[in-house]
Amino acid sequence: MKKVILKSLTLCNFKGEQARTTHFNADVTTISGGNGLGKSRHFDAFMWLFFGKDVQDRKDYEVRTHNADGTLLHEVECSVTGVLDIDGQENTLKRESVEEWVKPRGQVDRVLKGNHNECWWNETPVKVNEFNARVAAILEPSLFKMITNPMFFASMDWKLQRAQLFQLAGTLSDAEIAATNPDFVLLLDKLNGKSLADFKKELAAKKARLQKELNEIQPRIDQTQKMMPESEDFAAIEAEIADVDKQIADIDKILSDNAARIRAEYQAEQEKQRIVNDLTTRRNNLVRDAEQVAKNAAFEANATRRELESGIASKKRELSAMERTLRTLTTARDRYEKEIETLETEKVAKRAEWNAENAKQYSGDDVCHHCGQILPKEKRDKNRQDFIDTQKAKKAAITAYGQGLAARQETARKSIADTSKEIADQEAEIAKVKADIKEKETALAAMPETTAATVVPEEVAGYAELTKQIEEAQAAVSTDATTPDDSEHKTMKKELTDRRDTLKKRLAARDEIARSEREIESLKEKGKQLAQQIADLEKEEYIVQEFTRTKIDECESRINGLFHNVTFRLFDKTFEGNTYETCIPLVGGVPFGAANTAGQVNAGLDIINTLCRFHGIFAPIFIDNRESVNNLIPTESQIINLVVTNDTKLTIE
Repeated sequence: MKKVILKSLTLCNFKGEQARTTHFNADVTTISGGNGLGKSRHFDAFMWLFFGKDVQDRKDYEVRTHNADGTLLHEVECSVTGVLDIDGQENTLKRESVEEWVKPRGQVDRVLKGNHNECWWNETPVKVNEFNARVAAILEPSLFKMITNPMFFASMDWKLQRAQLFQLAGTLSDAEIAATNPDFVLLLDKLNGKSLADFKKELAAKKARLQKELNEIQPRIDQTQKMMPESEDFAAIEAEIADVDKQIADIDKILSDNAARIRAEYQAEQEKQRIVNDLTTRRNNLVRDAEQVAKNAAFEANATRRELESGIASKKRELSAMERTLRTLTTARDRYEKEIETLETEKVAKRAEWNAENAKQYSGDDVCHHCGQILPKEKRDKNRQDFIDTQKAKKAAITAYGQGLAARQETARKSIADTSKEIADQEAEIAKVKADIKEKETALAAMPETTAATVVPEEVAGYAELTKQIEEAQAAVSTDATTPDDSEHKTMKKELTDRRDTLKKRLAARDEIARSEREIESLKEKGKQLAQQIADLEKEEYIVQEFTRTKIDECESRINGLFHNVTFRLFDKTFEGNTYETCIPLVGGVPFGAANTAGQVNAGLDIINTLCRFHGIFAPIFIDNRESVNNLIPTESQIINLVVTNDTKLTIE
């Protein structure tokens, strides 16, 4: 069992307290006085000493003292020192907030950069991280806050409270709870590695999905019934369709006989017309052949002219390519000339840069920037030599760069000379091609173009004979073909067909009714299945609810058995009756926040006593507003009462 006793606290310019040392009794110490005299400041100092935070867990919050005008008091020590008895061994801990003053280069006055903490353990400086580690070795920080402040546990998030309570009481395994009921054993088998909460969500999701499907069954049945056609005498409709089919077949026979006769007459006339068409095609071919002979003769006569035109086109394409090459060479030469100008400008700039660097004189600062004293001679000589070496290196670099610019200029000039020669050669070739084109164009202009001779059809051999045969064949083609009038039969057939289609649509309702009835029966059967599945899920939900209730009763019984003045409600229910996890401290059956101060303090001490016994450690307990509590429950921890009175001075008893 570890016990921590606070023996004294020394505050130096901490939160308005310029200098105070308070000594504490090993069992009970009462600090009393009017508001604003510094009672609660002791608790803030105690917490800041250990964690760098105040009672409200705010880091380094307003720890430094202010002047009367509200400004901060600078360049004074701001610290808290605590002497503690830890299992009979005295330890002195100290934390100080240190200001960081710096003098920016080029400025006369120092400025405040910020603050940092420095720590000591038994008057030995230690790093903050090591200090925190040593504190944690004595008492874990979150536990430290829970067992030094009666109000802290109830202010924690309910999930953290709940986790701490289950750590104290332990939990009954699901298997142990299931052993009391065979249905619970089956439930655990169904979990298959899932948590009970996830299984409940799974059941609820399945039930919601099935209920949604079930809710849709009756509307679908109603809609199917609404869309179902009315029933008729479908046997009579079928008989009427058969009668109409017979009438249509009779009309089709009549129309078919007329069509066969018309088809035979049409084929005979088509043969006569074919003969006319063949003769006409032969006559047209005679004329077309004569025209082709004339075109071929003209084509042969223009062969030399076409050769000249092709040569001119080829030379013009060659000329176009040569001119593009010339433009590319000219552009390249212009670019080289521009590069020489640019490099020359850069050389002038580098020359000026070299002169400027060469003109620089050493003017180094021989005074220390930190202490203001003259630097030693060897340091000043080194600074001067560093300047000379740096200046020499810079000038050498500028010279090398300038030499590179000159080399690039020389390369560009050579490129200009080479390109100029290529331009001259290309211009000479272009002149030769242009002369060749002009010569060919002159020869072409002097050569007339031959056109094809005009063909007169009547003068073509065989044309007149074929024309005579065409006229005789056309005379044999009949122009007086008569077609029987089938319009009345076709009208009757259309009317009968329309009537049959209407009857078939009415008859189709029989299949639609049968399909709808099957669908309704299927929906009803599906509704029964869904209802049964929902009932099965509701049974499982009930088992889960009973399992949860059993577990709740056991958990609350175990946890509440650890305390005397406080109980905890670990589960609650929604308006719909669904159980959910929570953690509500109760004082005499009243929620902690609604209890009076005395009830809250004693409930907090009850919690602290249980935590201390479980973790095997006791630490000082600070009780604020102690004047509101007549009697405290017994505790093994050191008690520090903070009492408000009308006194104008702080009293330590």
